[in-house]
Amino acid sequence: MSLRLKLPTVYLLVAIILVCSRLFIDDTHAGEFDIMVRDRAIVQRCVTDHDARNIAVGMPGGFSFSFDPVRCRLVYVWFGGFLDFRSEATGRGGLMVDILGVKRHVGTALLPLRMGDAHRDPGTIRFDGYRKELVTGIPTFLFRVDDVPVEQRVLSFGPDQVTIELTFPESHRSESHRPVCYYQMDPTAVKSVELSERLRMSDSGVIEIPVDETWAQIRLQLHPIKDTFVRKEPTTNGHLLYALHCMSCHTLDGKKRIGPSFADLWTRKRTVTRDKRAEEVIADEQYVRESILQPQAAIVEGYENANKMVDIRKTLNDKQIDALMKFLLDLKPME
Repeated sequence: MSLRLKLPTVYLLVAIILVCSRLFIDDTHAGEFDIMVRDRAIVQRCVTDHDARNIAVGMPGGFSFSFDPVRCRLVYVWFGGFLDFRSEATGRGGLMVDILGVKRHVGTALLPLRMGDAHRDPGTIRFDGYRKELVTGIPTFLFRVDDVPVEQRVLSFGPDQVTIELTFPESHRSESHRPVCYYQMDPTAVKSVELSERLRMSDSGVIEIPVDETWAQIRLQLHPIKDTFVRKEPTTNGHLLYALHCMSCHTLDGKKRIGPSFADLWTRKRTVTRDKRAEEVIADEQYVRESILQPQAAIVEGYENANKMVDIRKTLNDKQIDALMKFLLDLKPME
């Protein structure tokens, strides 16, 4: 007996088969559309909430965040995996994708940066894209607030910790002095806020960045939550570890930040204070390793009042510290 089906019926059966197969695949291949972050940061434009398309950034080590390119602000962060891209990969695009972690708000105001007047919304905000660090892929966002150029990075140096870095390029200073910059946030949204030197925060959460300050750092300690993420395979890429844990305070080009630059680490004698007495040292492997593991043991002259370095042993394991040490040794000039 032959069975003849009308064309619409055939289409209906095919559709049912496709739907059922998709349900079966989705159920048996959980995670097949996850975007995995390894030893380079990933920058992905997508919809992660009900707002317009934001920029999601996944960092090695399980830290991710969402950046709003319209208002040029950090929206929220999460710790864990990066993105489940299933809706984008199997749909027509423009659909919401799931983040692989718990959304953590950081208290950033809707329009955080203001120029000249802390209580006046900016007249113009222009997003100019981002620049990626060559080795690590870590992005620096470039934008203008009331025509003042700003560069911003977002980092994390440990669980529940978020660092916002703001740089005001000196090219603008040659044309005219930029006004005082203000950064607005809700300090009650986080456990604590620490600022780089010369920054001040009012009780209402307005952070003042002086006119002649070209670099500012805002360090946030988030309220703890029950579920924390531990990376199963920590990276041992020394350059990446430097970028994630050292670069904010120690530059490679000689510029002064919170701590001494690594530019002349191996070639210049330096005076340090050890046990309240000054002594002159020449950097060798023992001294550098001690500076990493016991940063307060010998304080370099001129940095006595700088913010104390965190205990890196709470963040990095022995293999990672060895990898970081190897990266620093590779900076030593050939004899």
